[in-house]
Amino acid sequence: MEAQAMPQKLTQAQLMLLKMFSRQMSPEAMKALNRLLVEFYDDLVQMELEKLQATKPIGQADLDKLQETHPKRRPYQP
Repeated sequence: MEAQAMPQKLTQAQLMLLKMFSRQMSPEAMKALNRLLVEFYDDLVQMELEKLQATKPIGQADLDKLQETHPKRRPYQP
């Protein structure tokens, strides 16, 4: 028998989004929202990468090693 994970409480951001989008949205609006959220998280990741690069520069050898570590990663498909 598989153990069930304990339910996690929703974060403040999740609760806010549920309240904001509690009504039906058109498929076009959903696509626009999805793009907006992806861009938002991309911006956050880029800022974190810039901080990391400033504290510990990453060279080509590091990138090559990382690529070898994840050979089965599938390419991004929008």
